[in-house]
Order: sequence, then C-alpha cells, then structure tokens
Amino acid sequence: MTPQSKKIKDLSLHLQERVKELTCLYEISKAAQKTDQSLDELIENIVKIIPKGWQYPDELKVFIRIDEQEYGNSKMSALHQKSAIRIDNEMRGEIVVFYTNNSKTSNLFLEEEQQLINQIALELSSILDRFEKRELEKIITLKLRYSDRLNVLGELTAGIAHELNTPLGNILGYAELLKKSESDSVKKSDIQKIITSAINAREIVKKLMYFSCEMPSQFKLVNLNDVIIESTNLLQIQLSENKVQLELILSKQVSPIRLDSIQFSQVLFNLVLNAIAAMPTGGVLKITTNVRKEHVILKIKDHGIGMDKKDLVKIFQPFYTTKPSGTGLGLAVVHGIIQSHRGTIRVDSEKGKGTEFTITLDQNTL
Repeated sequence: MTPQSKKIKDLSLHLQERVKELTCLYEISKAAQKTDQSLDELIENIVKIIPKGWQYPDELKVFIRIDEQEYGNSKMSALHQKSAIRIDNEMRGEIVVFYTNNSKTSNLFLEEEQQLINQIALELSSILDRFEKRELEKIITLKLRYSDRLNVLGELTAGIAHELNTPLGNILGYAELLKKSESDSVKKSDIQKIITSAINAREIVKKLMYFSCEMPSQFKLVNLNDVIIESTNLLQIQLSENKVQLELILSKQVSPIRLDSIQFSQVLFNLVLNAIAAMPTGGVLKITTNVRKEHVILKIKDHGIGMDKKDLVKIFQPFYTTKPSGTGLGLAVVHGIIQSHRGTIRVDSEKGKGTEFTITLDQNTL
C-alpha cells in the first residue's frame, strides 16, 4: 500500500469514527426529547445507544451511576474511559466505558472518544437537571392544587355545619320532649336511638366546624400534663372495655404553655381513640411528655396494626379514612388544631408494629 493510499484509508477511517460519534450524540439527544418515559427508562436507553459511538461497539460495555442508582454493566476492567456527571458543580455520578474481552492491546480508545464521553456526561447532567426540575414543578403544582381544594373545602364544610346545626338541634329537642312524655319502654328505647344518632351527627358537625376554623379559639396558659390527665380520665371506659393499658410518662419539667384546652382535648380524644381502634385485641398505649430546649414534645404510641406508607402520606387529608365507618375528619381536625397552636405533628408507623404520633409545641409562645 502506497503512502498516499494509506493516508486516504486513515482519513476515511477517521471520518467514519467521527460520523459514528456524531450519530451517537444525535440519538442520545433525540431519545432525551421523549417526554413519555421515566428517567430510568431514558438512562437504560442511553446505555444501549452509547456503544455505537466507539470503535468496537459489539465489545464495548457501559456503566452509568447517578446518585445511588446504577445502570449497565458494573464489572469494569482496567481498560476504560470515564467522565463525571455534575450538576451545579456537585458530583452526582459517573459514566464509564470499557472492554472486557478485546484481543487488541493498543489504540483501544481514541482521544476523540474521551471528548465524546465528556460530551455525553454533559448531556446526562442536563437530562438529570431537567427531570429534577420537572418533578419539582409537579410537586409544587400538586401542593397549590391541594391548597386551593382545602380552602374551598373549608368554606364548604363551614356552610354545611351551619346548615345542619339548626335541624339537629330541633331533632334533639323534640326527641327529648317525646321521651319525657312516653311511657312505653319500647318506644322510649327507639326515641333514645334517635337522640343518640342526633348527638353523633352533632359531633360530626363539630368536627366540620373545627376543620373549617369556625370554632372560636380560647388560648390560655395551661399545663399540658393536666390536659392529658383530664382527657384520658374521660376515656377510661373505652380503654377498659378494649383491654388497653394506658401508660403515662409525663415530665415534671413541662411548664404552662399557650393552649386552647378544649381544642387540645379534641386532639387527644382523636389520637387515643384511633390508637384503641388500632389494637382490637388490646395492648399498651404509651403517652409521654418531654422538654427539649424550648419545645414540649408529646408522643402517643400504640402497638397496634400500624399503617402502610401509602396511608401515611394521606392520613391528614380531609375525608381520607382507613376505617369502614370513619368520617375521615378526625386527623384532619387534629392537624388543623396543631397548626393553630403553631406546632407540628409527625407520624411514624410500620405495618404490624404500631404507630407513634409526635407533637411538638413551642414552650415560649405567649
């Protein structure tokens, strides 16, 4: 082969490699434009495209790591090229290409191929950044929609509560008059059922009014331990009937804080009754208070049936319930009351192991 022929051949091979590299970048860019796929699907697709840009595509292996997620073949050899994946100068992963079974020992990787892998790493960084921003936008949009629905729901429930109060009051009043004048024991029992049902309905209306912030708050300096003792004393019958043993561990360091004792009793009633319902065969219900820096920490822990993760993320949503006969208002009311006290509430639960609610209140809020 003459020097001229060799030069032409080398130039032809060089052009072929450049075309392969450009084609590889084009296909990756085209794949990234599809919006109907997940990030995992896109990266898996890119792993398949990448070998097309190298000299020996049939033998090239690809490994991509993004955060803790890995794609492709992780069993890399000493013969490799790699490039970092960064977003805003933060290292988020890497891309590595390598050969495991290649008979050639020289010129396995070209200098242009290193430039190619660097460009692919930049493309992956851009793809990851776009996906994360898109997911963040979705979360913000969902939160805004939820907030709007919550405001509308608050106005709706307030209206319903006011409309129901008058007829319920009439039903209770007339039913009690009928009961007083009735001598037949069977009819008297039936009237009592009407009264009981009306009282239950009135309690639901009260919850609706709490949820819609229609109940006026009366904040006073109150000792949280005293509220807990008084509230749990009122629930002794339910605790006893359901074979639930109450364990109170209340810190003496808890000083008076700004509370609406009636509203906070509602919080305790809801959480304790939920705990009782979660322990159908009985068990131990543990309520503790502690002081941490400038905060009072209240924990209510049961050893009941627990909850799935899908339930955990929804339990404070109005009208969401896991009980067949539940209204789905109890924990929404709890959440609203805690917020009105400028506190926070967190729930930890595991299926089959129980649930723990943690309420944090500012001890210095006056």
